[in-house]
Amino acid sequence: MTVPVDTTYENVLDILGINQETVLLLKDKKAVPIDGIAVPGNLTIMCIASQG
Repeated sequence: MTVPVDTTYENVLDILGINQETVLLLKDKKAVPIDGIAVPGNLTIMCIASQG
């Protein structure tokens, strides 16, 4: 996926239609802030929402 420079991870989730409150973002196995600037490379989007 290619996004404009200065795109935040929050913007990426919006583009993908993913609710930011239901996921954890990991870059190189470390959590990244939702308002951080997206950088090239692999991003893991892990669902953390529980159903109950």
